[in-house]
Amino acid sequence: MKSKLQNYFSKLGRSFIMGVAVMSFFGLLLSLGAVLKNPNFVSKFALLQNEGVQFFANVLNESGLVVIKFMPLVFCVSVAMGMADKGKKELAAFSSLIGYLFMLVFSSLVLNIFGLALEPNVSVGANNMVNLSQTLEMRKAMQTFVLGIQTVDTGVLGGIVIGTLAAAISNRFSNKSLPLIFSFYQGKHLPPILTGIAGLVIGLIIPFVWPFIGGGIYNAAELVTGAGIIGSFLFGFIERLLIPTGLHHIWYSLAHFTPVGGTLVIAGETYVGTKAITTAALANPEFTENISEITRVWLGQGAAPIKIFGIVGALVGMYLAAKNKKKAKVVVIAAATASVFAGVTEPFEFMFMFLAPPLFLVHCVLSGLSFAILDFVNASYLGSNNIIELIFNGVLQGHKSTWIPIVIVGIVMFFAYMIIFKWYIEKFNIITPGRETDEDTEENRRAEIEASKLIRQVHSKEDVAREILQKIGGKENIKDYTNCISRLRIFVNDPEKVDKEGMKNITDSLGVTNPSKEEYHVVFGMKVSEYRDAFDQVVEG
Repeated sequence: MKSKLQNYFSKLGRSFIMGVAVMSFFGLLLSLGAVLKNPNFVSKFALLQNEGVQFFANVLNESGLVVIKFMPLVFCVSVAMGMADKGKKELAAFSSLIGYLFMLVFSSLVLNIFGLALEPNVSVGANNMVNLSQTLEMRKAMQTFVLGIQTVDTGVLGGIVIGTLAAAISNRFSNKSLPLIFSFYQGKHLPPILTGIAGLVIGLIIPFVWPFIGGGIYNAAELVTGAGIIGSFLFGFIERLLIPTGLHHIWYSLAHFTPVGGTLVIAGETYVGTKAITTAALANPEFTENISEITRVWLGQGAAPIKIFGIVGALVGMYLAAKNKKKAKVVVIAAATASVFAGVTEPFEFMFMFLAPPLFLVHCVLSGLSFAILDFVNASYLGSNNIIELIFNGVLQGHKSTWIPIVIVGIVMFFAYMIIFKWYIEKFNIITPGRETDEDTEENRRAEIEASKLIRQVHSKEDVAREILQKIGGKENIKDYTNCISRLRIFVNDPEKVDKEGMKNITDSLGVTNPSKEEYHVVFGMKVSEYRDAFDQVVEG
């Protein structure tokens, strides 16, 4: 039971990745637009005052806001695809869209029939277009507008529920046979119909139950934010601690997309979760408030000093502790690049987490401290956890953020990580890159070079894929597989058929973890998509 639950939540966590990736990309475009619209820059540079430049800035702004405005639908489809079995993902995505629309419409119907729908703000915009917007009373009653429909404000959670149902229905009923008279509706036609019915039922019920559910979410938010610095520490500590299981996506999504991450009204619109709040704050040049109280438990704020500075310090410590500096340098640079520029930390963490659990625990504690310290000094910025967003959304948005303490804490973390990692690795003789047991002689170095040449000639990504397929127990033993930002995730039917020892030494991998009996994560870092493509070809071929 425990294993099944772990598998389920691991799969749910990785299903968020697609939505997060889309938001991240368009968030960067929005950041650039915000820089071009920044009044501090516009007033100083005549070029930025050009109508064409400002039109381009508005396009960039709106491209980022599109995903935010329709975030529940984005995650509805993302979760449906992520939770669906192989070969049923497109069907689940279409089914989720149908189910979500039914939920919106029938929630609206109940609100109107029972007289629960509150009066919205009415304004006349360009070309005499009538605009309806949310009032304060509507926000309190958890009502909003989605796709022009006044309905219950279930936020991202509503989308996740429908997406999960769509995937479950597609997995179970896509091959279901019906009596001859209904045969047209069987097979792939059936899941969208059933998901639509499920959305209809949820839509009829949700107006009566959601105020209690939503109230519980807000109470949870108050509990987290009320914990002060301790709450911030625990947020950062637990997020890192969940890395080996792959469940950290769910943990930080709590701050990104629910009231746990705060609620704020900007230009008459209510934004829930730090991702929506910070995006809207960037997009609005009139918004100049510092929102440290809102964003203090957001992933970007506390994680930036760790991912941009601290992990680099740890990798420098590894390099200094290495006996074979040439061998260590390649691995260290690759892991540092992934962390600093993409916020991907697994290539670093899988180097040592299983070899030195106490050191990994120290890493988790330092992550928690980063969140706590920045909370204590009320530091925040409108970005995520990589250096690109720190520059665009911190340094270049100085009137909206306090980014300097983040850099100061980051520098302190750099030296703390470097000193601790170098000392621990040497003290306890941890076999990190460059510290293998072979003596670092000239003969051994020559042999290593020749061996690496041979590997490059023989071990293509297809060869690695075949190796994984063989050691995982063959095609018939694969229940499902996918990839996140850095890992190829494989679910097996029979754990006994897996070559467990062989899986520990997959060619080119940065490490392999086994979070449950039925699940294996092969870590490839930023090139995981290339290995996933090769695995697709081998499995399907």
